[in-house]
Amino acid sequence: MTETPDSSTSPSITRAAAEEQTTSILDRVIASFPDGAVASRRTIDWTLLACSDTEVSAAGGAWLTLARDVDVDAAYDAMIAAVRDDGYTATTDTTGKRVERLTITGADDDQFLITVYNDTQKVRISSFSQCFQGSLTDG
Repeated sequence: MTETPDSSTSPSITRAAAEEQTTSILDRVIASFPDGAVASRRTIDWTLLACSDTEVSAAGGAWLTLARDVDVDAAYDAMIAAVRDDGYTATTDTTGKRVERLTITGADDDQFLITVYNDTQKVRISSFSQCFQGSLTDG
């Protein structure tokens, strides 16, 4: 993520609540894969990123290993459908490796970057919570 969210309009939220919300959406995105498609999941530990001098965002995510190839467009459509009712929007772009990437963004600027690599049967999901009061030294 090259930009950090502008938190000047974000409601006040605790770190625990921001991480809980992000984890909940992440779990729903992963659950949207077809039955039996995900062979294993490895969660990425939280890291703090600066939003401003007084606010940070929790970055995390997951690595998935697929049991089989998936239809990427159908998988992305299912992910979008899983979170649309919560006000999330989506866009796609292409990575430097010419792989389609899905970006899901919430109303509070929480964000999920999802890339399915059928050639290696891996999925990379990077997640970024909305901004909350804190500093990078909070660990």
